[in-house]
Amino acid sequence: MISYRHGSSLGGGARDASRIPRARRIASVLAITAAALMLAACSSSSSTPSTSPSSSAPAASGSSSGSASASGSADLSALSDAVNKAAQVPTFSDYAANYGDKVANTSNLRGKKIMIIPGVSALAACTEIAQAVASIATALGMQPTIFANNGTTAEHNTAIENAIHQHYDAIAMGCAMDPSTSAPAIKQAIAAGIVVSSYGATQEEAAAANITYNNVDTYALDAKLAADQAVVQHQGQPFKAIAVVSKATPATKTMEDALRAELTATCPACTVTDVNVEVPDWTNQIASATTSALLQNPDTTVIFPFYAGMLTYLLAGIQAAHKSGSVKTYLAFGGGTPFVKLQTADPGKSIIQSDIGGYPPWTGYLMFLQAARGLEKMDPIPYDKAIGPNRIVTPDNAVDVLTTGGWGTDWVNGFRDLLGLPALSGSALTAAATLNGAMVGKV
Repeated sequence: MISYRHGSSLGGGARDASRIPRARRIASVLAITAAALMLAACSSSSSTPSTSPSSSAPAASGSSSGSASASGSADLSALSDAVNKAAQVPTFSDYAANYGDKVANTSNLRGKKIMIIPGVSALAACTEIAQAVASIATALGMQPTIFANNGTTAEHNTAIENAIHQHYDAIAMGCAMDPSTSAPAIKQAIAAGIVVSSYGATQEEAAAANITYNNVDTYALDAKLAADQAVVQHQGQPFKAIAVVSKATPATKTMEDALRAELTATCPACTVTDVNVEVPDWTNQIASATTSALLQNPDTTVIFPFYAGMLTYLLAGIQAAHKSGSVKTYLAFGGGTPFVKLQTADPGKSIIQSDIGGYPPWTGYLMFLQAARGLEKMDPIPYDKAIGPNRIVTPDNAVDVLTTGGWGTDWVNGFRDLLGLPALSGSALTAAATLNGAMVGKV
């Protein structure tokens, strides 16, 4: 049985949060609250040079990169294959080798207590990750507690202190949070013998918090694939692009460096003009900033919105500039039903070419696997291998993603095998893969 604790009032608390359907998910947790600015970058890439700012769109700053040389000698077939593979249902076997050996003697975990601390309980993705951790922990006979909170460091510290005083065995924390802000409390927990696992911390944040059991997102790869998709759809010909970014968000630099590096390699004559709109200004500035940038750069055919939560406002800006027939968008990290739905009908279906995001239940299982390894005194999965798949949602697969959850079911039994649990089948397998249907939306 899953226990819930409340760090503060959430207008219904974790029990209401546990019933948030996927249709209400926000594609990027960054769009809901400033706390989501703590989402971490999982790796780094080298940055391509930028010239002086060239965009003067209201409420935005700009810079261009690129060169006047001919387009690169990109292998379009190889790029297309990589993009198409990323648009397919992920296969657990592609990641299993990264996750190491089976956890031996998981029967030892029965009766142990695990405190689950979502970064911000109001963020549906964070809640879904927490529920997935609780689900697999329960299957192993553990006693999970989800600590509902509003995302403050004080609440996170309270949850950690509760775990210490109430003799918990493990803590799983993450999603839209920087664990280093709770470093003193985490240090006390580790000193008390509690295993701490975390999702979403940068390597610097994890090191500052002294957390070695981590799992992360593939921001750099996502940006690379978005660049490749644009190059393929332009048949290797140079294009002018606008990148709508939020530079204060940690993941932005990782994605921007990777995007520019990939375009330098595959399309050196392509240019990218940045339009910077920070998260608190998305609702009232993205549309106008996009319109202004398109009018100032009328030959633009590509826009890279870095986060899916930007898409609704971005579409409005494209339409206001009367560019619906000539501009396509790529990247949009975060996924989520409201934004995937935009790809099922025009104008979004014609404009939005990719919406890239991970799957909270897979993320939750991986975070739990790290905790289980810690409890059994196994080495952590290395930082660069503790990753799950991010799928490219396109107009061609959007309906399937909405109606099935989009990530298949084989990963459930893949994790169960690593944890010494018997395989599921039929309705039980589907329920586990979709959090009892919560991850399935409607077109």
